[in-house]
Formats: sequence, C-alpha cells, structure tokens
Amino acid sequence: MTRLRIGLGIATGVSALSLALVAGATAQGAQSLQAAGATPPAVGSAAGPSLTTTSYRTTHLSNGNGGQCLDADLNTIGGNGTKVQLWGCNGWSNQTWIWTPVAGQPVGYYTIQTEKNYRCLDADLNTINGNGTKVQLWDCNGWDNQIWLWNGTTLQTKKNARVLDADANTIPRDGTKVQLWDRNGWANQRWIFG
Repeated sequence: MTRLRIGLGIATGVSALSLALVAGATAQGAQSLQAAGATPPAVGSAAGPSLTTTSYRTTHLSNGNGGQCLDADLNTIGGNGTKVQLWGCNGWSNQTWIWTPVAGQPVGYYTIQTEKNYRCLDADLNTINGNGTKVQLWDCNGWDNQIWLWNGTTLQTKKNARVLDADANTIPRDGTKVQLWDRNGWANQRWIFG
C-alpha cells in the first residue's frame, strides 16, 4: 500500500504556493519538507532524529561535469519508463526532486521523486546487471532499485552498488543519457545538490 503525505512548499521568491502529494513518505508522525537548498544528510553522517523524518526538495541537482541538471524528459513523462537525462537547468517541476528518507534504513538512504508526477527515480530491472543500466521514472514501490544512497557527492543504488552516471560521451549536450555505472570517481558521477 502506498502511503501519501501532503506537504506545503513555498519556493523562495515565488508568490504562489504549491501543494504537493509526496508518495512513499511515511504517514506516521510528523514529517516536514525542507525548502530548496537544504542538503540531505549523507550515509554515515550523525543526523538527529528530526533529519531522518525530513524530506528534501531541490530544483537544481546538477552533474559535476558540465553543470547540467537531472531532468525527467517532458516528451515521455506520462507514464512508467520516463527517460531521465541531463538538460540545461531551468527550475521546472521536471527538474525538481524530492528526497525522502527510507524508513528502516540508516541515514543517507532515500527515495527520489520528481515533483512533476511524483514517480520515483528507478534503475531498470531488465538491464541492471551491467554498466549502462537505464535510469527512468517508475511508480514508487520501495524496491532496492528505487533506493539511493547519498554520500554527499554520488548516488548509489542499493540494488547493485553502481552509481548514477552521466554518459561522458554525450556531455554537455541536452538529452545526455543518465545511467548506472561502476564507481570510477570521475566528475560525471558527481552530483551537486543545490
């Protein structure tokens, strides 16, 4: 059963309020939504209990190689399998991501949803056994291929320990493929939460 919570977000400098239904967030106890710019605690950090029940919102999750933003393709966003890519940062809802701590996991484990349709960042189970695994949006289900470990600079899937990687062959073009790849420490595997 999917649990829903309602969070009220006020973007700095924007006069409109947005009401967001965030799927997958626990309905037990009070859970808050941090404004854009608050950085989520990384794996191994000594976060207090209030930080493990806080969701984080960013309109600017950029790649360390070229600075483009993680983007849900507006041409395919209607359903499961939405393409995730790099695109010039624009602050639109398809580039706005909500990070929610995963209940029962240590600090630094998150589900990541786009604000555009609240589907989860998902590593494709059909291609997950090798480098180049497709990263897409999918209905949130709580499986390991939708749980991401944040260490402050990289996002690693819990399913197979590969990291979120922007295809170095196509950076800095809009539409650059985002995939899973073995960790190599290159800038195209570094992400900046802003």
